[in-house]
Order: sequence, then structure tokens, then C-alpha cells
Amino acid sequence: MARRPTRQAILDAAITVAARRGITGASMDEVAEEAQVAKGSLYYNFDSKDALFSEVLRTGFTRLVDTVSAARTGLTGRAALRSVAVATMTLLQTNPELAKLMAAELFRTDRTWGDALAPIRSDVAVHFRDVLREVRAEQGADPATVTGISGAALLGALAVASLDWLLFHPDLDVQVAVDEVLVTVGA
Repeated sequence: MARRPTRQAILDAAITVAARRGITGASMDEVAEEAQVAKGSLYYNFDSKDALFSEVLRTGFTRLVDTVSAARTGLTGRAALRSVAVATMTLLQTNPELAKLMAAELFRTDRTWGDALAPIRSDVAVHFRDVLREVRAEQGADPATVTGISGAALLGALAVASLDWLLFHPDLDVQVAVDEVLVTVGA
């Protein structure tokens, strides 16, 4: 089996440690041990704990943006909404530790990486807002009444619902879990 590159091993280890202890409780020593790398390798790749977790979250949210964008391709309205919801929950299902970390950090503004993540988080919320606007238009209502807050609300609902599903209802099919979320947004 091929060994992961050191940088990826460190990122994966950081996710595992943070899911267990939270970012505040995670130590660089513990991340190095989990990654099975020397602490020097850790600091060679990342200047600080903040830099490491900034990269973990940036990578996770970028992946989510890409997933949501791809899920909307060629679809509009309810079909796009369902596709985006399924893609989001499936992505979070494939890495529950990252899902837990992203949900915990999604709306935090007191972190050093908060300003750097704001545009990426906003990109995700805008995709959700736009899909909700399409649904509103399908319903014959004014799509402009759907704001960024609605997009953020759907993002938050999907993040929290994904965690609830993965932790407490893992045998539930993703389609059923998505139905449960979509009923809360009236779609």
C-alpha cells in the first residue's frame, strides 16, 4: 500500500485529533504522533497550529463548494436542491470527523482563520441561497425574498442533520435523511 505524502498525513491526523479533542484541545505533539511524523516535519509543513487548522478547514470547505457546485450542474429548482442536499450529506458521510469539525467551526468568528474562511463559507451559502431562489421561483413566489441568511440556514441544517444522521441514525438511507431536512425548508 502506498504511503500518503507527509502533508496529507498531517492534515488527516489533524482532523482525527480535532474530532476527538476539539481544535483548542488538540496539540501539535498529538497531531505528529497521529500522523506518525516527527514534530519537525509538522512544523516544516505548517508554521503553527493555527496555520494547520486553517488549511484543514479551507480544504474541507473548498471541497464542499466544489461538491455543491458540481451537484447543481444541469439542474434547477427542486431537482437542484435535492441533488445539492444529497451531495452535501454524502460528502460529510464519507468523512464524519471532518463533518464534525466543519460543523463546530462553521459559524465561529473568533478564530484566526475566520477571515480567511469567510469567503469560502459565503460561497457555499450563496450556492444554497441560489438553489432556494430557484425553488421559490418554481412556486411562483418572488425569489428575491430568499436571502443569504436562507442559504446559511440550509447549510447549517444540512451540517447538523448530517451529524445527527451519522451519529444517531447511521442505518437511515441518505435519501430519507435528505427528505427529513428538506421538509424543514418546505421543499
